[in-house]
Amino acid sequence: MKDLVPVESDETLLSIYRNQLSSLSPFVIIPAGTSPRQLQASRPFLMKVIRMVASVRHLRLVRGQSRAVMEYISNAIFMRSERSLDLLQGILVFLGFYHYHCMAHAQFNNLARLAVSLVEDLDLNTCPKSQQKKSQLPLARAEGPVSRTNEEKRALLGVWYMSSSASLIGNQLAFTRYTKYMDQCLKDLDDAKEYKTDELVIQLVRIQQLTEKIFHFHSSDSPVDGQPAPREPSTMVRIEAFRVELDNLRNAIPSNLKSNYYLSCYYNSSYLRMFEPLLAGSHLPDAKSQSLASLSLSGVSISDVFSDFTATLKAWVENWLAVPVCSYFYMPQPAYIQLVHCAMMLSRWVRVAGPSAVKLSGAGTTASQKECMILSRPTPALSGVPSCPDLSLPKPPASLSTQVESAQILSTLRAKITAQSNLQIDILGVLDIMAARFEAAKKEMVAAQGLDWENDTWDLAAEHLRMKKARIEKWREMVAAEGEGRRPPTDVHDSIYEESREPMNMLPGRSVEDFGWIDCDWDNMQWENALFDEILQDIHT
Repeated sequence: MKDLVPVESDETLLSIYRNQLSSLSPFVIIPAGTSPRQLQASRPFLMKVIRMVASVRHLRLVRGQSRAVMEYISNAIFMRSERSLDLLQGILVFLGFYHYHCMAHAQFNNLARLAVSLVEDLDLNTCPKSQQKKSQLPLARAEGPVSRTNEEKRALLGVWYMSSSASLIGNQLAFTRYTKYMDQCLKDLDDAKEYKTDELVIQLVRIQQLTEKIFHFHSSDSPVDGQPAPREPSTMVRIEAFRVELDNLRNAIPSNLKSNYYLSCYYNSSYLRMFEPLLAGSHLPDAKSQSLASLSLSGVSISDVFSDFTATLKAWVENWLAVPVCSYFYMPQPAYIQLVHCAMMLSRWVRVAGPSAVKLSGAGTTASQKECMILSRPTPALSGVPSCPDLSLPKPPASLSTQVESAQILSTLRAKITAQSNLQIDILGVLDIMAARFEAAKKEMVAAQGLDWENDTWDLAAEHLRMKKARIEKWREMVAAEGEGRRPPTDVHDSIYEESREPMNMLPGRSVEDFGWIDCDWDNMQWENALFDEILQDIHT
């Protein structure tokens, strides 16, 4: 039972939540002057969750208390059929700092769906005027005219925001539709100006709205309204429109938020989402092909896209390195998601730029077999939850001729990267610096507070990045070792290599000899990418 009792007092924990946590995730605000005793009387479940998330100095306590919180939720909602703002706000705070548990587990999805269900049962998602015209659940029916408090409006917007931000990274949650009434709630908060943090609420929701639009543009699973689709503008026209909209939003940030590091991360991540799917080949201009060749034919300049992607990735990293390391432990879950996304984008950059763009960080640097093994310390999960699922989705193969053209485009791009310094990133140096800052987080907290800091989250994150660096170095060295003959090694990768070659002999009317340069471009890149995928299999974040 030791892991169920917080070490700090309720006063200290409430102060940590009010001053450190809710200032970055401002959808549940505790008014100044509210004592723990008062909050316990009016919002007992919310106080229980605040004790949990504010026990950040002791990660064991956070995870221990989470079991009691989940038990409370189960009994209250499923056994006692309770519906209350207290439950909704508590779940929202839990979701806001859920990255101290494994993000891929079904519990996050369950909690997010429960929050959406509570919003619907309490009728918080409908305009009060229209609410009187429809039947309501008995638990949510009001006696007289209904009005919305600002804390209810924040809760509604927070549920949408958390569901949307998690959906974009995991592709697991159904999107919660953003409504006109939500937009009215946003305007009401802006007009009321009850708390300074409401300005951040408005910014977070606005940037998430646009990020979701960008995601839908690149997704083959975009919503369909059943109406005949008008003629779509070209890909680059849409990208430029998104860029202008993002720039306008960013320029309109209130002066007191312009130095907000995490808000800048959200904007930079949205810029990355504009460009990276094109480099990944996930955009479908002809609904059939997923290649650089098809994008080029549709008017997309791969060189320009990569240049913008590189500049944005550099800006993201530069901004992140300015974030004070002591604030890492108070980071909300959406910001942590952006960090995970950036790590994925660094890997994407390496894969597109190629092994020749990776400069070894030191003479004689080699990656040991131990460093390249999957980490044996997975993030502990909530009790009784199965291991993380594989979230990767299979992609249909492109035709041989399209692959060949794509290889030529990629070869040309890589030549430009080698020749132009503005297209280069010291990827190994970036990983080193970020890992060093992760390792410094706990040390800085201990030095600042003079207390033990029993939370190794960022030490594990540093270990993860150092492993990523070792794997990139190993990939670069293995490809370089075969560069002289441009042939893949005859080892365990042969099965992958042979599988990738199979379509070559199935092209009607053509033989391998008809493509005299294929062995030094497409063939080698197929093996190179297969090797990259095998070596850089990331452990779950």
